[in-house]
Amino acid sequence: MDFVLIWVVPFSIVLILLFYLLWINGYLINSRKTAILFVGSFRRKNRCKIKFKSCNGYIKKVLKLRESRNYKFTLNSNITKGDVTAEIQDVNKKILLQLDKNNPETAINLEKNHRYYLVLRFVKADGELDLTWN
Repeated sequence: MDFVLIWVVPFSIVLILLFYLLWINGYLINSRKTAILFVGSFRRKNRCKIKFKSCNGYIKKVLKLRESRNYKFTLNSNITKGDVTAEIQDVNKKILLQLDKNNPETAINLEKNHRYYLVLRFVKADGELDLTWN
């Protein structure tokens, strides 16, 4: 019994550190959504491509930036029902940029050593989207 407890605590600490490192480097995604169909690709560099049906909720991931400069974000979408927005937030959850069907493209200056979050919000949405930044 004591042998198991000795290994549980260090293993838990290592696991928590691993998840934290994966999150801050942009490899993990926080997803709080419901959908009949959701197929997406978030792993490609500087791009998110998603198809969805009856989607509600949000997806959040850390943006890993290679350099400080102006970034141009473009939301190409074919939304047949509902609403979809893409947001860039700072570490304090302040919205720095918001894209939707009425405002599909904008540029923003982002710093390399700051943490930014990409948040995609869905409200009863059907369709597909392709978000790119360069």
